Amino acid sequence: MLSRRAVLSLLPVAASAQNRRRYPKDETAGFTTDRKISYWQQRLTADPKDLNAALKLSAAFLQKTRETADFSYVDKAASLVDRVFTASPDNYEALRLRLQVAMNHHRFPKAVDYAEALLDRNPGDSGVTGLLGDALMEMGHYDDAERAYKRLMDLRADLYSYNRVAWHRFVTGKADEALAWMSKAVESGSPEPENEAWCLVEFGDLLFKTGKTPAARQSYERALAKFPAYHRANGALGHLTACEGDQAAAIVHYKKAQTAVPFPEYAAALDHLHRAAGNLREADRQRAQVDLIDKLGQASGEKANRTLALIFANGNRKLDRAYELAKGEFEIRGSVYDHDALGWVLHKMGKLEAALESSQKATALNTPEPSLHFHAGMIAKAAAKTEAKSLLAKALALNPRFDWIDAPEAKRALAAL
Repeated sequence: MLSRRAVLSLLPVAASAQNRRRYPKDETAGFTTDRKISYWQQRLTADPKDLNAALKLSAAFLQKTRETADFSYVDKAASLVDRVFTASPDNYEALRLRLQVAMNHHRFPKAVDYAEALLDRNPGDSGVTGLLGDALMEMGHYDDAERAYKRLMDLRADLYSYNRVAWHRFVTGKADEALAWMSKAVESGSPEPENEAWCLVEFGDLLFKTGKTPAARQSYERALAKFPAYHRANGALGHLTACEGDQAAAIVHYKKAQTAVPFPEYAAALDHLHRAAGNLREADRQRAQVDLIDKLGQASGEKANRTLALIFANGNRKLDRAYELAKGEFEIRGSVYDHDALGWVLHKMGKLEAALESSQKATALNTPEPSLHFHAGMIAKAAAKTEAKSLLAKALALNPRFDWIDAPEAKRALAAL
C-alpha cells in the first residue's frame, strides 16, 4: 500500500486575499511548474529585493515537491521564506508558506500552532483551514479535523475541500460517503494537472480498497492521461495488476514508478515480485535499494518512517530498526495507520500483548482499509483471540484480492480458524 505522505496529500494553498490585492496579476497563470520556477528565478535574479518573486518561487518549489517527491525543493522553499522574513518579519504570505513547509517536513504539532495563529488573524483563510485539518488528521485528532473541514466547506466547495472531507469520512469508517465526496472532488477538476491526477489516484485507492477494482483501474488510467508518467498512478496500477495475478505487468508499472521517484515501497514491491519470479539477482538489488534509503535516512537522523517500518516487518528483517521507525512516528502524529504499523512490527517481534493493543486502536474506527483488518486479524490469531475470524473476514469482504501476498495469507489463516 502506498503511503499517503503528507506532502502528497497537500493541495496548493491559494493566495490570500491580502496578497491578491497587493499583487493582483499572476504573470505565470497557465505555466508549467518548471516554467514558473524559471520565470520567478529570473525575476528574483533581476531584483533580489522582489518579495513577491521570492514568495511565488517558494510556492512553485513546493508544487515541484508534489510532482517529483524531491524534498530538496522544500529546503529551497524554506530558504526563500526565511529570506522574506528577514525583510518583512510579519509577512502573511511567508507565514502561510512556513506552514506548508512544516507540513512537508511532517512537523504536525508545529503546523497546528502556525495554522491557528494565522486563523486568529484571518478566520476566513480557506487554505490555512484545510492545512489545519490535514495536520489534525495526521495526529489522529479526527473530531477536531472534522470541525476544521466543516469550516473549510463553509468557505469553499471544490476539489480542495471535497477530497479532504472524503479522506476524513474514509478513515472514520464511512466508505460510501467517502466515495461520494471523492467523486465530487474529481468532477470539480483543478487548473494544476498534477493535483487532478493526485485526486484521481486517491479516488482509485478508495475504490480498490472497497472492492471496486475495474473502476479503480479506470481512475488510475485517467490519472496517467491527465499527468503522464505520474509515479503514484503507475505504482497503484502495479499493485492492482499484481493482485490480479499479472506479475509481469506489475513489474512494468512499478519500474515506471520507480524511475520517476525512487520510493522504498516501489523497491520493496519489485523485490517481492522478482523474488516470486525467481529473479533473485534483481530482487536482491531492489532490497539493497531499500536498505540504502534507510541508511541515508539514518545518516540524516531519521527516526520516524512507518513505510520503511512496514517494509522491514513484512520482510521479517531489521525488526529493531522497524520498531524505532514505527515508534518514532508517535512523536509527531498518531493516526490509525501509525497504530497499525507499530502493531504489525510488535507482532513480528513476538510482543503480542503490545501488538494487540496497537491493532485494536488501528481498527477502532472501522476504517475500510483491508490491511488494517488483516494485520489485526493475524495478530489476534497469534494470540488465540476469538475476534481473529471476523477481522480476517472483514479484510477479505472489503476486497478478496486486496494484496497479492497478504490476501492469500488471510484466506489460509481464515480456513485454519
